[in-house]
Amino acid sequence: MIDDAELAGWLARLSGGLWSSSIGGAEAFAFPSWFSEQVIRLDGRIGMLQLSNFGAMRADDPDAFEAALLRRSIGSTMLYSTLETAHTVSYERAIAEGEDIIIVGMVQQGGQRLNTAAGVQAMGVGRVGFMSSLGPSAVEQFGVTNSTGVVVPVAALPGYRHVLARGADMFPDTPLTRAAGASLARMLFEWAQDPDQGQGALAGTEAALIALVRGLFRQFPGDGETSRTSEFRAEAGRIIERRHRDPAFGIAELAADLHVSRRQLFRLYEGADESPANRLLRRRLVTAREELLSTPPQDLAAVAARSGFADASALRAQFSRHVGHSPSAFRLAARTQPPRLAEAMLLSDEQSAPTA
Repeated sequence: MIDDAELAGWLARLSGGLWSSSIGGAEAFAFPSWFSEQVIRLDGRIGMLQLSNFGAMRADDPDAFEAALLRRSIGSTMLYSTLETAHTVSYERAIAEGEDIIIVGMVQQGGQRLNTAAGVQAMGVGRVGFMSSLGPSAVEQFGVTNSTGVVVPVAALPGYRHVLARGADMFPDTPLTRAAGASLARMLFEWAQDPDQGQGALAGTEAALIALVRGLFRQFPGDGETSRTSEFRAEAGRIIERRHRDPAFGIAELAADLHVSRRQLFRLYEGADESPANRLLRRRLVTAREELLSTPPQDLAAVAARSGFADASALRAQFSRHVGHSPSAFRLAARTQPPRLAEAMLLSDEQSAPTA
């Protein structure tokens, strides 16, 4: 049974300790109004159909099934958290209609068991895994289970289709994985209680969520990577993240930081979805988009300086070429309409690239 005590524990976990049922004093479970208004309760066979996403759900007693769902769309992504009684959900390739998706989630209560072509894996509290519409899998949930995570389009994660084709898997149990799982819960808590944070916060949070998911998947070797090249590219990514705002930072500086020659650098990126130069440019463009939506508005020269471009002209040329709009047009559009699914984080050349 999902009673008020279960709901109180759920909310406390989502908040990371910021909310406690004891706040209610004599009323042990005085839930915030935003929580009571946004939680969706589902039960029985109809509830299983409503919750199943692209999977097929079954339970020993379908009529006794219960679930509670809290979710918040953030541009092309969706933060979610569920409380669910025992059941199994099976995912079969080609069941999904429309866009392929990835569900990344952390177990916060109870336990799950992943069944994939690679075998069976137990997923306990604190572990983070994924389910993908690109491959078959089954997930068993025991007792009342609480999972929290994010749904992102497959198009936002180039270079890992061979990993996603597994259908489901667990991420390595690392500090990155544990911190990512905790941050997803806290982000949902913050956005659910304060949903009107403006377009700048919306775009920034979407960028952060997609970057977080990409970071989790970089713990797996990408398409055509060995473990060595995967580690090398991950280190290059960390350096780009740290130094991309500096206009003087380029490929020569990246190679020097990695203690390799330019030739070695490019050789280690052979077969990758993008070159190190394109990776650096992409990161600068993402920062430029965030800066363009900051409040109060900055002039273009300031945005260029803060995102690693030599000047406003260089920013304008690269932005128009790769994003498909001038910086001014992008800023105006972002304030008048929500970002579309594929356009929010991908460059225009990626949007036109085949996903198969």
